[in-house]
Amino acid sequence: MLMFFSLTEGLYHIYNYTKSIMINIEKNSSNIVVATLTEKSTLLTPNFLFSFSSTTDVDNVVNFMTTDTSQYKSRYNIFVVIETGTTFVNLTGGTINLTPPGMWDYNIYESTGVTLSISATTGNILETGKVIVNGEDLAVPEVYR
Repeated sequence: MLMFFSLTEGLYHIYNYTKSIMINIEKNSSNIVVATLTEKSTLLTPNFLFSFSSTTDVDNVVNFMTTDTSQYKSRYNIFVVIETGTTFVNLTGGTINLTPPGMWDYNIYESTGVTLSISATTGNILETGKVIVNGEDLAVPEVYR
C-alpha cells in the first residue's frame, strides 16, 4: 500500500492507494516504463513479456518484449516502449501500435527466453494494471477523423 500526504490551504489530506498501477503511453513517441519485476520473478535472469489488452475490444491484444535498460535490475526495471502510431511494429524490440487510444489492461509475465506467446512463459504474472494511451494515430488521414 502506498500512502502520501498533501497540504492544501493548511489542511493535510491522506491519500491511500492500493495496487493501482498505471502506465502512461503517448502515441507517436518513445515512452519510458519503470517497474519492479526482477524482485518478483522466480527466474535468475528473466525476460519480460508485456501483454496489453484493449478495454473496448477483447480481441485486440498486443504481446511484446523490450530490453531492460536498468543498471540496477535487482531493484527496478526500465523499458523503452515506442508507440509508432502507424502499422510499423517490432514486437520483440518494444515497437508497438496501440489502436485505439484510451484505456488498456496489462499483464507482465516472466519468461526464460524471447517469446510473444503467453503459453511459452512460466505463467507467472509479475505485475498487472491499466495503460492509458494518449494521442492520435498517424496512420489515419486527418480528413477521416
